[in-house]
Formats: sequence, structure tokens, C-alpha cells
Amino acid sequence: MTDHAFSTRIGGCSTGPVASLNMAFHTEDKEENVLENRRRFFKIFDQNVMEIISAIQIHGADLAVIGYDNLGQGAIPGSAVCHCDALLTTEPELALTAYSADCLLIYFAAIDTPLIAIAHAGRRGTLQGIAGKVIKAINKEYNLSPDRIQAVLSPAICKNCYTINSEIAVDFEAAGWADRNYLEQLSSGKWKLDLAAINKTQLLEAGVKGENLEISPLCTSCRNDLFYSYRRDQGRTGRMIGFIRIRSSRGEKRFER
Repeated sequence: MTDHAFSTRIGGCSTGPVASLNMAFHTEDKEENVLENRRRFFKIFDQNVMEIISAIQIHGADLAVIGYDNLGQGAIPGSAVCHCDALLTTEPELALTAYSADCLLIYFAAIDTPLIAIAHAGRRGTLQGIAGKVIKAINKEYNLSPDRIQAVLSPAICKNCYTINSEIAVDFEAAGWADRNYLEQLSSGKWKLDLAAINKTQLLEAGVKGENLEISPLCTSCRNDLFYSYRRDQGRTGRMIGFIRIRSSRGEKRFER
């Protein structure tokens, strides 16, 4: 069993453009506000905010395997060590996290096996196929068939809100995403891109069963009441956090705190 969640912008102490439940330090917010917001969010899960783990997201497709030695990396400014966009663990109680304000977060959990992962799939990570690469890494390193993996796609910017220029559109066309379900021309030099649809197809092509795949219908740009949006807010905004954690088995000894 896992605990997993995706935050909104509601219920925090931050003010201004990052009001109110901003979860990231790399914004125009005070460190103490971010820590308090994290405490409020993770209190629901009885999770110590000083023990969460995150990476320095680089908009790529690399994955890091996380163990107890990584405990707390990313919990305070300057403490993150891994430079990547996907984290994976087989250890219970390690809270893997990622941040977004339009980009897609993908949660992975093996069925009947203690293995989880979380991936940050923005435009560049999607173009590099991060979703399928996580599935392939799980299959190769842990001998788990893709049809034994569940995946959930978080709220993200929708196709109608996400416009790109011709140069970026050409890259997606060259990668095989020219179909109107993924890429649609609006006018000369303007295109609409569907991150969720591309990542869904990448997961299905990697072997994830359709019944093991869930996609949030919520758009971070449309729902100003619920979410931050980097595009809508022209960069002056906060971040949501996604997290996933393997629950301890009954009677299992917790790691030393």
C-alpha cells in the first residue's frame, strides 16, 4: 500500500503571488512560510517534513534510486543532491516528492511489490520519454512486468491552455507526436500541445495496462482557485508538491530517526 497526494494552493500561510500553500523554496517566498506550508500538508500523513526527499529537477529524463542514505535531501534549501526528474525506491516510509506549476507529475506503484516512483514530466522530459524510461528501468532492474505497474497522472496544464511555438512543435513532430490528438496547429507559429495525452500513450506503449492508468482531468491553468500555473501567472507563482510513500507493513520496524 502507498500514501500519495498532490497539493493545491489552498490552506497555507504564503501571501502575494505565491498565496497560499506554496511548497517550493525556489520562488519569491520566505523559507519559513514554505516549511510551515509543508508541515500543514504533510501533517495529514504523519510525515516529518525534515525527512522528505526531492531532486533538483532539470527537465530531463534521468532517474535516481533512493535509499535511507538520502533521507531529508531536499527538505531544506541547498540539501537536494540528485539532479534528475524521477525518483524510485523499494524502501518503506521514504517520502519521494516532486514539484510542479503546470508540468505533469507521474506516480508509479508496483502491484503487490514494494516499489514506487515519481516523475516530473514537463515539455522536455515528455519529449525525452521519461514515462516510458521509468517503466523500462523498473522492468530491467527489478524484473517487474509493466502490466504489474499502476500509474497516475497529476493535474497539469491542459491542451487548450498550453501553446508552443513552431520550433518546439517541429521537435514533437520529429519524435512522432504529429497527430492532432497530441499536437494541433492554431495559427502560423502557434500550436497546442497535450502533455497528458503523450505521456498516457508512452505509458501504454511501455506496457502499462489501461486499467492500471489514471489521469486527472484538472487543469492547473484553468483552475486559478486550486492551482499555481507558471504560464498563466507569467512565472510569478508558487509550486504544488506531489508525494508518494510506501506504507510500512504491520509490525515492521521503522528506520531510526
